[in-house]
This record gives sequence, structure tokens and C-alpha cells, in this order.
Amino acid sequence: MTSAQPRNAARAAIAAAGLRHRDVAAHLGIDASKLSKSLSGVRRFSATELAQLAALTGVDAQSLATVSEPGTSTRDRARQTRKRAIVAAAWPLFTQRGYQAVTVADIATAAGLSPSAVHYYFPSKNEIFLATLDECSRQGAQRRARAHTLATPAERLSALFAIQLDGSPESRQEWATWAQFWSSSAAFADAQQATEIAYARWQQELLPIVEEGMASGEFVSGDPQVMIASLTALIDGLGVRLLAGALDPLSIREIFSASVRGWMASSDSGGPPIASTPSAGNDQDERTV
Repeated sequence: MTSAQPRNAARAAIAAAGLRHRDVAAHLGIDASKLSKSLSGVRRFSATELAQLAALTGVDAQSLATVSEPGTSTRDRARQTRKRAIVAAAWPLFTQRGYQAVTVADIATAAGLSPSAVHYYFPSKNEIFLATLDECSRQGAQRRARAHTLATPAERLSALFAIQLDGSPESRQEWATWAQFWSSSAAFADAQQATEIAYARWQQELLPIVEEGMASGEFVSGDPQVMIASLTALIDGLGVRLLAGALDPLSIREIFSASVRGWMASSDSGGPPIASTPSAGNDQDERTV
């Protein structure tokens, strides 16, 4: 008996774009065998690889991550759809009212379900909130995908910060979600584990940029994790100031540019250029770092 092949959105997007697998692998910085395993479902694409593939094919990263196995039942798909609907209903409640003020009953009402139905999919409010945080992280990575098309590590780094701190409604919603997580972390049984999960996508995006910059001599050689930790603390602080209205995007651009100069290997460079993010339809003209 011949088993059916998984329906792979990434494979379909590559084919539709008329791209050769070896060229895609080179663009992602992986060998052809890893790409083949990712397309067959044996290996998972990293968040950075999905972001790069999204920019290359024009298909959003969430869709590219979809792999429907032959054994996936209609019930399983319906369950995932319902869970996504609950998260979509809960997210604006958390950002507008705060984690502590929102109840499962509130979420159920917004989702058009009973509280018991919500509990069937999510045993606790904490789990719902962590799911919204994961969705926030996923959407942020998707918005930042076009930054990975820029040439140098410094340009890509500047563009990542520019998009994340551009002051757009999407950016503000993401920062409001993070602020709720930070202020409510004591309510989570394992806040450290939750934090690691929440930051995973961001760190996976930064690591290849920092490693490439250090390897090429653009950034000062050292421990990549130290630079990533410093940049993460910086963007978190700037995000809070942006959300509070204490800094505008232009001021944030200047602060970040000055900070990154300290990581540049050559003092003659004057720091990295302030990268303009690649054009994306109706995006705001002003993208800041």
C-alpha cells in the first residue's frame, strides 16, 4: 500500500514561485538535505527560516508552517480552529483590560461559547494567555519577515527593531501583550519556562544575524548570547517607553542606532546604517529603530 504524502504549504509555495530547492536552501542558509527533511515533515523549520521563506515566496509564515498529515481528522482540524477562535477573542480583552481583570466567562462571551466549552480547549486562563502570547510572537515574526531580505547583518538588525518599534497599531498591541505578561508573571506556575517559550522566536531571529555579523567582522567578536541578551533588554525597555508615550519612533531610532555602534567592530563605520524596511504595500512610511 502506498501512503499519501503530507500536504505541505511550504513545498507548494516554493513550487508556485518557480524556485529550485537548492536555491531556496542556499537562501535559508541550510543544506539541501535539511530543506528536504523540513518539506517532508521530518524536520521543523525554525522561526527565522520560516520568516526568510515567507519573504522569498510572498506567503505568510503561519501558512508556510502548515503540514496536514494524511491521518489528520476533521475533528482535529475543527479543534484547532476553535482554539484559534478563542485566542483571537481573548487577545484584545487582555490588552485592553489587563490579565487580572479578564475572566474565562469574559472570554467565553467574546468567543460566543460557554465557559465550560472554553475550559474544554484550555484548562486554565493562564494557558489561554500563553496562547495569545504565542500568537503575538508569531505575528511579530511575520511582520518582521521582510527585514531578513536586507544585505548586511547590521541592516537586518536595524530593520527588525524598526518594524517592532514603528508605533503602528500592530506594534502597540504586541507591546501591550508583553506588558501584561511581565506584570502578571507571578500568576504563572513556571514563569521562567513561560518566558523562554515567549522569547524563543525573537532569539531564533537574532542568533543567525549576530553570528553572521561576528563571523564577518561587522560586529565585535564575542559570545553571541551576550549581544542577544543586551539587544533584547534594550528593545523591551524601548517598547515599554513607546507604549507609555514617553518616546516616539524617531527618538527610538536614534537611541538604538547609538547603542548598536558599540557593537560595531570598526569605529570608522560610524555605526550601522539606519535601514529602511523593504516596502510592503500600505505600511507606514516612517519605520524607526
